[in-house]
Amino acid sequence: MAERVDVCIVGSGFGGSISAWRLAELYQAAGTDPANILVLERGARFKHTDFRQSMYVGNLARVYELIQSADGGGQVVVANAVGGGSNLYLAASLRAPSETFERRDHRPDDGPDRRMWPAQISRRTLDPYYGRAEAGLRVSRPRWDQVSKSGGLWAATLAAAGHTCDRVPVAIDPGRCVNAKWCHTGCIFGAKNTLNTNYLASAEHAGVRVRPSRQVELVRRSLPNADGYRYVVTAAEIDNAGDSPTRQPTGNLEEIECKVLILAAGAMGSPVILLRSRAAMPSLSDRVGKHLGVNGDHVAGVEYDPARLRQQLGLDYGEFYKGRPITTMTYDYWSGPDGTRFNLQEIFLSTLTNFLYDDGRPGDPSWWGLDKKRSIATWNNHIELLAMVEDTSDGEFVVPPPDGDNARPNAGPVTVGLFTYDFSDQSQRVRDRANAAMKSIVERNGLARFLKLSESRGAYCAHPLGGCRMADSKDLGVVDHGCEAFDNEGLFCIDSSAIPTSLGVNPSLTISAVSERAAEQLVQRADNLGLPKAPPGFTPRTPDVYVGDRVVPQ
Repeated sequence: MAERVDVCIVGSGFGGSISAWRLAELYQAAGTDPANILVLERGARFKHTDFRQSMYVGNLARVYELIQSADGGGQVVVANAVGGGSNLYLAASLRAPSETFERRDHRPDDGPDRRMWPAQISRRTLDPYYGRAEAGLRVSRPRWDQVSKSGGLWAATLAAAGHTCDRVPVAIDPGRCVNAKWCHTGCIFGAKNTLNTNYLASAEHAGVRVRPSRQVELVRRSLPNADGYRYVVTAAEIDNAGDSPTRQPTGNLEEIECKVLILAAGAMGSPVILLRSRAAMPSLSDRVGKHLGVNGDHVAGVEYDPARLRQQLGLDYGEFYKGRPITTMTYDYWSGPDGTRFNLQEIFLSTLTNFLYDDGRPGDPSWWGLDKKRSIATWNNHIELLAMVEDTSDGEFVVPPPDGDNARPNAGPVTVGLFTYDFSDQSQRVRDRANAAMKSIVERNGLARFLKLSESRGAYCAHPLGGCRMADSKDLGVVDHGCEAFDNEGLFCIDSSAIPTSLGVNPSLTISAVSERAAEQLVQRADNLGLPKAPPGFTPRTPDVYVGDRVVPQ
């Protein structure tokens, strides 16, 4: 017999953790046990002291997956841990520009030109929820004397080329940060404000249960007359033990029956679960699995000439590895028609010395032979840039694997995603425009060389979005403006899969704001779904901050 809970949340990233906390405080206020809320997480649980500052593949395999698309057109990096991507993100936390929410869909297969976001959502309507997420994640903008060495170099390079630059708000505690620049494998100092230090920690201390190493395989409707229970979730226990975990099912299956089901497995997880469940859920939109995007991520490298750096900017690029991974960016290219805009951000990836760059010189690409050796030898003269462009979300899941999110050829961190990614003309044009801008800025007066990323022939990203996108109607998307699936009461996709466009900025704060809004709407009608009714005067509060099990005064 299936285990019964009020709410089952699949995934513990931004959407899952925010939903868990907002429902937990509702249950507390109503005098109901929050243990009736269960979070299932595919990954293992890590304390911040369990992470390692290491690029050893066995270490990366514990917390990362690199998903290669079936057609070779895209590579997507995702996290695998309780707390989701917050463990490994670089903590850049920005509100998306107003223009992002006014973008229009020009793709011929989606009918007439139309606004892509639901009518109820705009920058103005999301601003209160941005503020709520900023408070929960403890976002702050660094002072100029707190930007990283590499961020300062990018700012100086922009200034020399006549461009403006600003500091990037980050979800990092400046009092605990030691400027080690190792956020990408987990902060061992407890300085990065992951979900394990705020939303999820507060939810668990309220009584919400989190069950790691559970991979959801299928969803189906409950039988008629099921006492208000709507969905049954089938989950497999996963082997996450040790370095290079197999992540294969152990053979133990669980069934959880719930009144409300929140899919929060991300853009690479939630669409796959619904696709595999379609036979049992025929009322789902036929848009499931379509419009998969990469947030317009477009990475490039810069190799500086140290002598020209001193001559032109008066800088010695020593100890460049100190600071935080993301601290500066320019918005100067955020102008022009829809689909042509982009922002340029300095992003520290130099420890990934085997990134494959091509500097555009005649002959062999720079990642081959002697040029590859030279590129590694000069890595301390490199910075990386992230252009976040307005593309058209060109991916589509073809078919789900029989279990899990991807096909796994071995026990390593590389998997094969059964999706395609083929750039539209617009997506390619805006990336070419971003390349030209970066090249013009850094190669001015011979200051540096622009290095084009050739790791993948298509998209390379850590910010997948879409696949269950929100829309005004079922024929255009999978969920409505409150992230509830059309024609499937009580089924929600509250995560990155609901975001319908690239954002022009790092997406974590927008995902959080959309999740805060969806969770608020869910709480307001909770009693109609069989959950506790919010008492008069109930208002959401900011989650506490935890380091380990200790509440940190703010």
